[in-house]
Amino acid sequence: MRLPKLRELKEAVTSLFSEPYTTKFPFEKPEIHPRFRGKPEPRDGCIACGGCAVWCPPGAIEIVEEKEKRIRRMVWHYDLCIMCGECERICTTQDGVKLVPEFALAGFKREDLKGTGKDCVLLFCPECGGIAGTKEQMDWITGVIGEKQTANLGLLNMKLQKLGIIDKTERNITLEKRDDYFTFLCPRCRHRAALYECR
Repeated sequence: MRLPKLRELKEAVTSLFSEPYTTKFPFEKPEIHPRFRGKPEPRDGCIACGGCAVWCPPGAIEIVEEKEKRIRRMVWHYDLCIMCGECERICTTQDGVKLVPEFALAGFKREDLKGTGKDCVLLFCPECGGIAGTKEQMDWITGVIGEKQTANLGLLNMKLQKLGIIDKTERNITLEKRDDYFTFLCPRCRHRAALYECR
């Protein structure tokens, strides 16, 4: 049998009288680094644009739309999430979702492993009836582009409605026989109106 070296004996004796190297995690709160990528937590800054759901590598973000109630919300499935932080990085407003230092997400029911964003109001295209976005998304866009929002007459019309200057979309306003310039259309219908149907 091989005899232990003096260095190994010294380490064994020292460890008997020193504090443990590991943490007492289940019984004590662990020290988490500030830049730790933990659970993605939805915030009030979410505009339900859907960019994070398209970009999410494991497909852990779901877009839930209730057309009858005119509501769209984002749902994070933590049982599929790999905590890569791409949803926070790609967020349009940079305040829609933040990674919090929480990593203990184990549970017995999949329903408990979900995070739900706020309900956003859906906007429908008056021409084709398709979903054109959310009201929160359009309000954020008009706030970002500022004075340049007058270049898009549909956004300007929405801003005037929000300010209470007009009550509804004025379909009788014409700009060289193109009254749909003043309405908020989905990108497909606006593209068709601007390029293919101009006379």
